[in-house]
Amino acid sequence: MKITSLDVPSSFQDVDKIPEELPEGVQIEELMPGLKFWRNPINGFYVMRLHRSADPRKRTKEWEAETRKGLDLAEWLREYELIWEALEGKPVYADHWSQEFHASRTPLSWQRALPVCRGWDFGLNPACLFTQLFPHSRLMVIREMVGIDIDTERFIDEVNRLSADWFPDATFYEFIDPTGVYRAGTDGRSYANLLGAKPLRARRIILGANAPAARRGSVIDFLKGNVKGTACLLVDPSCETLIKGFGGGYFYAYQKGTLRVKPEKNHPYSDIHDCLQYVCSRVLKVDMKLSDSYKPKVREPGFLTQIAKERSVVT
Repeated sequence: MKITSLDVPSSFQDVDKIPEELPEGVQIEELMPGLKFWRNPINGFYVMRLHRSADPRKRTKEWEAETRKGLDLAEWLREYELIWEALEGKPVYADHWSQEFHASRTPLSWQRALPVCRGWDFGLNPACLFTQLFPHSRLMVIREMVGIDIDTERFIDEVNRLSADWFPDATFYEFIDPTGVYRAGTDGRSYANLLGAKPLRARRIILGANAPAARRGSVIDFLKGNVKGTACLLVDPSCETLIKGFGGGYFYAYQKGTLRVKPEKNHPYSDIHDCLQYVCSRVLKVDMKLSDSYKPKVREPGFLTQIAKERSVVT
């Protein structure tokens, strides 16, 4: 059984949902809790599977809680749950992301009194993330767009069209890869120039942090924050790619048993997470009139009555 990082449960309470790694087509007997055996039909050898639960002392919640200290979920699966197949990697935000806390169960509504902050990632598979910064430094992630084999100009056209549908008459801020002022599109213009041209006509372009570690750290700062029990980073359920990336699609790969320093560049998860990082790394440093002296009529993060059906994948 191959377990990818997307299959890793979101909490220790979900570990029981992972099936045991047992052979198919052979008779398996259980001698006692935690101890199973079967006969290998090829060589006739007997195989025994000894799980920690064979020791009554290691079945208790108290023992589990004490042993889990200092271990992340992936390490626990390898060391104590007999998941022999190596996981593809460790989710980048495994120690800070909580599906229950950070992913909204119902769609979020946008606030006209606040600007919409778009995070951009360019290249062969461009991506765009739509967010709003609420008072008390709370970031609401409302929509995502993921490009598949589409040129940058056409992708920008689609962003412009859907932005008008989703956020009519909104004020937009663009947060982009800092190399976007140098890297060129198909006609030689930089990506920043493409955003400033028709049809988008972007006028507020902010360069995200350059250091990858600083960008990821800025996301962690939002994930760690809460205001009166409300998450400082809340994601709309329509942002499926971003959520799956948090759940493990965006991960550090193992190389000879050791985690690599940099996350994998795997479309589409790394692309949409780059968008989020560009926003998080700069959004608190941009004056968008959210100071104490500016008092717009802003409601708390709103929730719609039905989950939005659309998921924007542009080809």
